[in-house]
Amino acid sequence: MRYSALIFMAILFLAAIPAAASPTATGFANVHQSSQLAYEGDGLLSEVPYVWQEINGFCAWAATAMAMQHAGAPVELHDLFALSTVGFSYAYIRFNDTMLMFPGAIYQQIEPTKLATDLYGLNLSIYLDGGLTGAELQTQLWASQGINAQLLDGQIAAFNLMRQSIDDGYPLIASVDPSWLPPQDYDILRNQGLTGGGHGILITGYNDTSGLATILDPGVGSFGEDFGYPDDGRYEYNISYFELNGAWSSRYFISVLIKPGGDPIDDLSSVLGPHIRDRLLGVGSSYSPDAASAYIWQFGEKGFRAMSSDMTVEGLSSFLSVFDGIQSEREFKTSLLHFIGLGLEAQTTLQYLSYRTALAQLPALMPDTNLTDFTVAGEQALPHFEALADNSSLINPGNLTFRDSLVFSTFWHLADMYNSTGDIEDALEHFRSDLNTISGHLLGIADSWQAAGNALTEIWPNDFFSIYGPTVAIAGVTVVALVIAIIWWIRKTPSQ
Repeated sequence: MRYSALIFMAILFLAAIPAAASPTATGFANVHQSSQLAYEGDGLLSEVPYVWQEINGFCAWAATAMAMQHAGAPVELHDLFALSTVGFSYAYIRFNDTMLMFPGAIYQQIEPTKLATDLYGLNLSIYLDGGLTGAELQTQLWASQGINAQLLDGQIAAFNLMRQSIDDGYPLIASVDPSWLPPQDYDILRNQGLTGGGHGILITGYNDTSGLATILDPGVGSFGEDFGYPDDGRYEYNISYFELNGAWSSRYFISVLIKPGGDPIDDLSSVLGPHIRDRLLGVGSSYSPDAASAYIWQFGEKGFRAMSSDMTVEGLSSFLSVFDGIQSEREFKTSLLHFIGLGLEAQTTLQYLSYRTALAQLPALMPDTNLTDFTVAGEQALPHFEALADNSSLINPGNLTFRDSLVFSTFWHLADMYNSTGDIEDALEHFRSDLNTISGHLLGIADSWQAAGNALTEIWPNDFFSIYGPTVAIAGVTVVALVIAIIWWIRKTPSQ
């Protein structure tokens, strides 16, 4: 665990659908897709709408929006940030040598997608290779949450799933390593030998004769020198089965299928509102039901509040002291400060972009609910987010070239001063004012999210006495009346 803090640098380039092992659950019989090649043929879905992910980090949500639209739900990318609650979600942990922060769009994807599809009466199924360590436990956990999860038996089963879903008329969301994908946008990965990242794409066609599959890729134009909407149409392309297998198998054939299958929820607000309330207020069980992380991590406003404390002179001093005495201590801490600045800026930016759009879209999605107080409270976070955010961190992932933004420049200069002097306490003290400014903005976000969550609590109470108070009061009056009646009867009845 000594160097686990460096995972902070992993800004999850084009982060897609995760499949981490989770605690066990019972009562689920795993269904394995057949590993026998079913048939040969071809199929192409030509009417699937295209959704661009806009910036590095939203690929899974853009792919989901495409799949939901094709299945009949009129859901745009910004709608999905609200409907899934990821725009109102945040996760943070600071424990011993570990400091991790994840915007809602990256921290969780399957469970929030299930919420969004349920709201529109769609069926969600997830598939992953049974050879992945912890895959069976993960599918059991999903099953306990009502999610249809199935294990695949390798490449043939995965390709048969692709064929079957397209033959049935529905595209397949696939998590892939983007370094295998043909577009020049991914040359930056190939040139630097970077592999293993996750990216969500949509498979819309296959041809067994030519050995080609057709892809709708939300990620082209979302980063690098070619940043901008791909109006040249390069978002749709063919990929050889060899390349597709390399990209897909690197991500354990993780796939998601969205199809019609039920009735949409009539009162969307009454279901979605409480979810958003709990996400903003950081209710652990709403993020990680039945998981230990619900009690270890800090979520929602609590996450930003904890970050506010940890980004001060005292907080950073405490965190960095964990690494006192390690080999190459100065070089390690210098790099760590660079990555903290880059990670804080990038992750906060991604949260800002999803939160701002989700906040703007929510009133139209819940037209029968008066969200005025909620919106006013929620908008108080926007200037604080804006002060911390910088799109450069996402458009140019991993680029440590100096930028004159508040978060990155503060940590850049702090790291350089420490590297020059070797005195971390003096370097931190020198930047106390800038760190206090950053801490203040994080606290401002926390206060806004708390106020917005409390505004939703006024509509959908979440404490025991608000929910059950009237019942308790009636029961109390009944008990008192019964006691008085018993006392009166005892006094009236002559003793034997």
